[in-house]
Amino acid sequence: MAGRGVTIGVSFEAGRARHLAGTALALLMAGVTLMPLAASAQENSGAAIATERAGNGTGQPVAAFDPGRAGMTSAGQGAALLAALGHDPAPFDINDTRPKTEAPANPAPASAAPADPVTPAPSVGNGAPETGTGTATPAPVTPAAATPAAPATGTSTPATVSAPQAPRPDAGVSERLTALVTDRLSRYAQRPAEQQALAAFYAARNFQPMFVAQGMVTPLGLAALGAFTGAAAEGLNPADYTVPPLPARPDEAALADYELRLAATTLVYARHVQSGRFDPKRISKDVDPSPSVPDPLDVLATVSAAENAGKAYASFAPYYDEYRLLKTQLGRRLAEGAGVVHAPIPAGPSIRPGDRDPRVPLLRARLGIGGAPDDVVYDAYLMEAVRDFQRLAGANPDGIVGRGTLAVLNEGAGDSLDDIIANMERWRWLPHQVAPTYVIVNIPEYMVRIVVNEQTIHETRVVVGKPENQTPLMSEQMQYAVFNPSWNVPPGIIKNEMLPKLQADPYALDRQGIDVVRNGRIIDPGTVDWSRGSQGYAFRQAPGERNALGRMKFMFPNKHSVYLHDTPSRALFARDRRAFSHGCVRVFEPLKFAEVLFSVGLPGDGWSQQRINSLIGGDEKYLNLKQRFPVHLVYFTTYVDAEGQLVSREDIYGINDATKAMLGLNGTRVADRGGVVAPR
Repeated sequence: MAGRGVTIGVSFEAGRARHLAGTALALLMAGVTLMPLAASAQENSGAAIATERAGNGTGQPVAAFDPGRAGMTSAGQGAALLAALGHDPAPFDINDTRPKTEAPANPAPASAAPADPVTPAPSVGNGAPETGTGTATPAPVTPAAATPAAPATGTSTPATVSAPQAPRPDAGVSERLTALVTDRLSRYAQRPAEQQALAAFYAARNFQPMFVAQGMVTPLGLAALGAFTGAAAEGLNPADYTVPPLPARPDEAALADYELRLAATTLVYARHVQSGRFDPKRISKDVDPSPSVPDPLDVLATVSAAENAGKAYASFAPYYDEYRLLKTQLGRRLAEGAGVVHAPIPAGPSIRPGDRDPRVPLLRARLGIGGAPDDVVYDAYLMEAVRDFQRLAGANPDGIVGRGTLAVLNEGAGDSLDDIIANMERWRWLPHQVAPTYVIVNIPEYMVRIVVNEQTIHETRVVVGKPENQTPLMSEQMQYAVFNPSWNVPPGIIKNEMLPKLQADPYALDRQGIDVVRNGRIIDPGTVDWSRGSQGYAFRQAPGERNALGRMKFMFPNKHSVYLHDTPSRALFARDRRAFSHGCVRVFEPLKFAEVLFSVGLPGDGWSQQRINSLIGGDEKYLNLKQRFPVHLVYFTTYVDAEGQLVSREDIYGINDATKAMLGLNGTRVADRGGVVAPR
């Protein structure tokens, strides 16, 4: 987003440090290499870590068993080459970093062996709903024959004997893993879809591990550990993805347990970083986005087949540019370690130039203006600092410290670290697939933008819903425009606003051009006893200058019945705080907006403002788009503007505070937690 705003103060309290404990700053800043990470993992676990290329499902080669050197004339049937599961093509990704996978043949299942008991995992929680996930089906199993090796040269031909089977690497671990997946999977993953994915994935690869090999952690395992310990860089809590270290000399049971813990934690991490740690609908009925919950089988296939495992784990994070900018700001603040916390400025009457007010010293401290502690005069020097602040905040630089300016001052005076994390979390609520073209309305910023290839091609001011009539958070497809629209009054407005007017004056709505309709016919409102309610009556405002929807509306059909539209009340666009509607979004200069919208929705059709204006007047007219694209109604109170400034906006609906509460940034957490507990 390319708005303007105010630079926020920074803080990093001890409680936040605990929340982000375990984070390696070098890793957070994406500056580590594989070898240092291997050394770190070895130091923490006490186990030998494999830093060489390893096989067993990692996609890396290992030395093959040579039957000739063993003096055999026939190797018999060997194990088939391991391969990752195939899956549907990855969705559109503007950065094209998600790896493609193929599905070669898989080996026959190994026989199961009894497994040692494992410690139950804690409840993983609910998190985002399991939309888009289902029961996983194992891939078909096709055995493959190994090619017999030639007899060793320089020796006599031995007698014909039955050749033993070639030993499969980590066969004992595979047997232990088979037993765990068969009988104890619920102790590692709680969600049914994730249990099914783990079972199908390991069955299709003959229960051979991919995170461990030959008693050591593979490069894929190191990449997983790197993603988990570096989770704070994504605004997550690394403690949620803790995997107990391997013993110094792990046996087969410990290796199988470690393998499954890494796989299950991978699923939790991918779900959290892609779609969030809780269902956003728990906040309110108006918070109604549809996060793209990753398919767990696809997650396992992606990481197992990736040429670069680190990139595979990074691919689950949002791809939107604004998310990445916030991530950079978060990294800087984590590196700095601490910031300044300003005392909040209490509410009260507006402070005007020349006023004497006891809050002036707090105002000076907030803006970095020197002065005596007992100096309560709002002088010209302080006024200029306030005006500069208002310009950065996108407000009218009148120098008056009113309710709106005070709210932004206090919003940026606290711990910006928490606000960055909460806003990064809400970016996960958008579809993971970044559409080439989309419309995005940022409610706290009162702005709408048309974005093509992550570049804003048009932006303008909007009016959004009042706190009691909130504009919902959601994503739907823009489909058509309506010119000269009628307004069919929603039931809530009829009940709460129009019925009391009718009870006081039956012709109050008639003077506003609103007709009362019953059974499809306009009736005289003076003939109705409105004290008995409005049941059975509809209210409609015909097209015209006074119509509440103005001259046009832009439709993305949704269950909340909201849309973008023109308005006859254009004076409201001059205000800084523009939360006045009943939930729909009013657009400033709709002709310009329509021209740009049609240039991408009706490409090549030449819809200039002049041509669009020719549709205005007369009956309703519909114009369907040839190219449809999503409309995102979002809520970002903290973002990076076009000048690279971290800015803050008033939390007009309280959604930012609710997000922080759900994440435990205020000390009480109700969001999903990940990871598995250490064995007792």
